[in-house]
Amino acid sequence: MSVEFPDPPAHVAPYVEALGVEGALALFLSMGGADVYLPKHSTPRSMTARTIGADKVDRLVSVLGYGYYKVPLAKQWCAQVMRVQGHSNAEIARVVRMDVAKVRQLLPSRDSKTQLDLFSETGT
Repeated sequence: MSVEFPDPPAHVAPYVEALGVEGALALFLSMGGADVYLPKHSTPRSMTARTIGADKVDRLVSVLGYGYYKVPLAKQWCAQVMRVQGHSNAEIARVVRMDVAKVRQLLPSRDSKTQLDLFSETGT
């Protein structure tokens, strides 16, 4: 059974395309909000390469091009991915650095029942 991850927003999609969901999640959680330089040819010395690996930096350059980039925080998408992975609201809040009330607001409860419509025409 394959896991169905949420579609990434437009500003996150190139990172997911290059790194995959897990790689993009790791990059956002460790370097989100930081300015990084993506060189034409990566070396293991850069902070980005030490975080995600030089081969993944090269894949990112193949999608984004080389230069300076600000890594997105992508908090909502990260929270959605972590929910699919089975993490609790409290854990998501700690890792993503978001208030647990905001996590509850963004993500539907796993065991929430669909609310019945008061005006449905079911005949009951």
